[in-house]
Amino acid sequence: MPRMPRSDAKCKFFHVMVQGIEKKFIFNDPISMKNYLNLITKNSIKLNVDILAYCIMHNHAHILIRINCINDMIKFFRCVNTSYAKYFNSKNQRVGYVFRNRYKSEGIYTVNQLFNTINYIHNNPIKAKICSNATNYEYSSYNEYFKEAKIINKKILKKYFKLNHIFKLE
Repeated sequence: MPRMPRSDAKCKFFHVMVQGIEKKFIFNDPISMKNYLNLITKNSIKLNVDILAYCIMHNHAHILIRINCINDMIKFFRCVNTSYAKYFNSKNQRVGYVFRNRYKSEGIYTVNQLFNTINYIHNNPIKAKICSNATNYEYSSYNEYFKEAKIINKKILKKYFKLNHIFKLE
């Protein structure tokens, strides 16, 4: 069956998830996790995608993005995931798929959803019992919210969290 086109073409904010094939570890060491983060950073700049939150776990990753058009997201994840799959396969002397499916994306339509998604992403390592506090997890954007931002775009976050009411995201 052919893949269905992305339905949220007018949405600007997306919670994107990628997972290892058969739910296997694909980010199995610090070097692999940093490699994926470097690919996210490099391609976000090159392809005009704003990263608002992320968490890289051993068998999956969550990334919250803001895009101008749906094609930006498509190009971004094609570049990031293809590059990472080549790296992973070469490093592990294997061939074949690395990711379970194409990435899953969910549109974010309100500030409340945006806030809840950021909270969900940052609490992922705690829920998985990897750490007891989000500040202790190195492969998440949590600490960037309170320190220097290296990957996330704080300007966009500040714009939306100054408002106290729920409204439709532009």
